[in-house]
Amino acid sequence: MTTLQDQYTETLKQGQESLKQGQEVFAGAVESWTRTVQDAWGQFPVADPREAIDRFYETTGRLLDVQRDLVKGLVHSATAFGDTVRNETRKATEAVQPEV
Repeated sequence: MTTLQDQYTETLKQGQESLKQGQEVFAGAVESWTRTVQDAWGQFPVADPREAIDRFYETTGRLLDVQRDLVKGLVHSATAFGDTVRNETRKATEAVQPEV
């Protein structure tokens, strides 16, 4: 039988893992966003204004895609962490409640 302290420690470990995953998702999104901006920056010096407008909106669309992926990753990590905390709290509560 695990103690309440063991369960608390395990919950913290799982929370740290979720945060680490969230940081990795964030770092990947920032890297992708940076690449997209750097790629787009070299595209804007064009003679045709219509082409510049098209490129601007294409770049903006890619930036929004990166932001969407970032938010999805953060929500996934936060949800996983919340589920872990809820489950571990339930287990700890059940462990300390006397059986009726």
